Amino acid sequence: MRFGRSSRPNFSSDSMEAEQQMVKSIEEWRKEMKLKEFILLGHSMGGFLATSYSISYPDKVKHLILADPWGFPERPTEVVPLWIKVISYMLQPFNPLAGIRVAGPFG
Repeated sequence: MRFGRSSRPNFSSDSMEAEQQMVKSIEEWRKEMKLKEFILLGHSMGGFLATSYSISYPDKVKHLILADPWGFPERPTEVVPLWIKVISYMLQPFNPLAGIRVAGPFG
């Protein structure tokens, strides 16, 4: 699809419909190859399409391999400990300058 000497299909301008057209072309290829199920590898945007295909046809994909997939956020490298999240959540309603206001003219 659109690389080398492959076909040049016209895709819809609607992103959801274009995605389904690409997924359908993968399914047509699988049928043409007479594969009952297969190992699907997707790289970059192909990872996004491979995932979409796997969601649409889960019984046809034996294994899904994603190599640097597009559309998936990276895991954060630093995780904030739970106790810090709890304290931060508990302190949200309080204004740090509230103590000075309470002190009035002495603050």
